[in-house]
Amino acid sequence: MDLFASFPGPFPIEAVYGKIGYYLVGLLIGVAFGYVLEMGGFGNSTKLAAQFYLTDMTVFKVMFTAIVVAMVLVFGATAFGFLDYNRVYVNPTYLWPGIVGGIIMGVGFVIGGF
Repeated sequence: MDLFASFPGPFPIEAVYGKIGYYLVGLLIGVAFGYVLEMGGFGNSTKLAAQFYLTDMTVFKVMFTAIVVAMVLVFGATAFGFLDYNRVYVNPTYLWPGIVGGIIMGVGFVIGGF
């Protein structure tokens, strides 16, 4: 028996609170995420530039840890039946646009670090 078979989705925010509530929840999550990054020192351009000079790997460590934790939680939730992985949308990967965008962003971060 699936524990969440009648549950309509991850969080039916729009159905419960309407369109305005949906946007307010998104705004709240975005502001909280920005606040946490700023308090962690990731708004400092020299720290971001140091990542590309390989002198300060803090950003890499934090982001890599976040990716691994999210991956373990998603697949753990799938293994225990809390999440139907077939209902999770994963964006298709486009390699060359990702590489070009990463280079442009990297150059911008390094220039901003000066």
